[in-house]
Amino acid sequence: MTPPIDPKGINKLCLKCLRECKQPEANLLLECPRYYPLPFKVAKHRFDQIGLFEDEE
Repeated sequence: MTPPIDPKGINKLCLKCLRECKQPEANLLLECPRYYPLPFKVAKHRFDQIGLFEDEE
């Protein structure tokens, strides 16, 4: 089992990635071939259906 990674010492590009191969902050990364971005976060979840045929008054 790998020890937990301190988020303060991780590269900024790696913080936005889902993979576990985090690189130290001292490494300069311009691009990563294994980069898999985190899904965006929605502040407010909407579960209601869009009203396409509602009357606008």
